[in-house]
Amino acid sequence: MLRLILIALTGMAAVAPAAEIYRWVDERGVTQYGEKPPANRPAKLVDGRPAAASVDAEGKLVEPPKPVAPAAPQVAIAPPPPPPGAVVPQENPVRGMDFATFIYLQRGMSEGEVLLRAGKPDFESVENFRNYVVKSLYYYPTTSNPFITIVTVRGGRVADIDRTRKTF
Repeated sequence: MLRLILIALTGMAAVAPAAEIYRWVDERGVTQYGEKPPANRPAKLVDGRPAAASVDAEGKLVEPPKPVAPAAPQVAIAPPPPPPGAVVPQENPVRGMDFATFIYLQRGMSEGEVLLRAGKPDFESVENFRNYVVKSLYYYPTTSNPFITIVTVRGGRVADIDRTRKTF
């Protein structure tokens, strides 16, 4: 009987309720996140589910909703060509990593799962240390999200996650 009670208690402890995450803008205009919304500010509930496909309780694949195509085609106006011989820098926009994505990353996760959840990093470095591949995935800060996130991957698994606030 004692075993049955211990198994039941262990099973109940393993099922943790999902924490709700709220997003609001403070008096300085900085976007904040937390588990409890402030009483004096309007807050929105953040959807923390991954944007990629997932598996439901029965093990069936659940696809995310498909994006709706725009009603009218958008016409892009091309800039004038650069003068001959001019060097044109190629800029990739910095995307950063949102807090709702960051909180779902954890050590031991595969590199593929990180890329599936967080998307392509803004910069990636690869090192080979004694035949052991070490990658660092950098997600740079933006003006709306002033944190640099560095995910270190060793042997295909997340070894370290570092998130630091940067000031502009």
